[in-house]
Amino acid sequence: MNPDVLHKSVMLSESMSSLDVHPGANYLDATLGGGGHTSEILRLSAPNGHVLSLDVDPTALARAREHKDAYGDRWQIMECNFRNLLTAAEASGWKQFDGILFDLGVSSDELSDPKKGLSFQIDGPLDMRLGPMANDDGLTAATIVNHWSEYELRDLFRTYGEESYAALIARTIVKRRANQTFERTLDLAQTIKTAVLGAYARGRIHPATKTFQALRIAVNDELLSLKIALRDAMDLLAPEGNLVVISFHSLEDRIVKRAFKEFETETKVPKPIKPSVEEIKQNPRARSAILRVVHKTSNKKQNSVCPAYSRSP
Repeated sequence: MNPDVLHKSVMLSESMSSLDVHPGANYLDATLGGGGHTSEILRLSAPNGHVLSLDVDPTALARAREHKDAYGDRWQIMECNFRNLLTAAEASGWKQFDGILFDLGVSSDELSDPKKGLSFQIDGPLDMRLGPMANDDGLTAATIVNHWSEYELRDLFRTYGEESYAALIARTIVKRRANQTFERTLDLAQTIKTAVLGAYARGRIHPATKTFQALRIAVNDELLSLKIALRDAMDLLAPEGNLVVISFHSLEDRIVKRAFKEFETETKVPKPIKPSVEEIKQNPRARSAILRVVHKTSNKKQNSVCPAYSRSP
């Protein structure tokens, strides 16, 4: 792939080392995104390694397919939510993988796409779906902020955004929508900013940061999808294979840490890895990243039960 069109991947060297990429093996990149990790796996596994890359973002998929011919049948690309790993693996024809990677960060390309409505700094529709397959019910951020109760909003912002002023923000949204519904991202961001400006006056982040995070997680059902995907990834991982997850906030990392703990009788779990000081200087968005890896030592199937499907936290 042409590196000029790729989003800058976080902890690229560390993730490749943790995956132990080598020729002749099969790999699954569950979060294609800008393609940086997939590109490096293809390079390191040449000439006969194979990669299956998944994503729900049509733009990311289209960009990647422009480069697919260079790799022939070594590379398969699918539009698929990683909660459906088993279906994707079956369709690929590969029953097991020697390495599986999840990069849970939202790319700069996605944040800057106004049609997705993910940014509180760029005006766009209050959608927040990462792609048509990002959820199963068509839920959008507009539906949540305009129709969920004040209690549900407060619980959402507190649980998924870890927002200290969740109650105030929820109350402000409900009061405002009684006169005019929310349709645009900047409108919602400004409403939140006005409500909590004093509290965030000396803060380093925008007052809407945590609320937008909570909405995005709920719309894309990210946490339940991650729980399902981690369990299924362990079933798809070949003995002596490695599962690598890069997370960017504590909610994700707690799920990963807990899942790896459940797998520990059949695995080895090294200490988590954080980005180098040099990488953070070159790419500030890497500062919150944490990489965890689990090495599978047997082929035992996982029997952990995921919670019932629920939109609200």
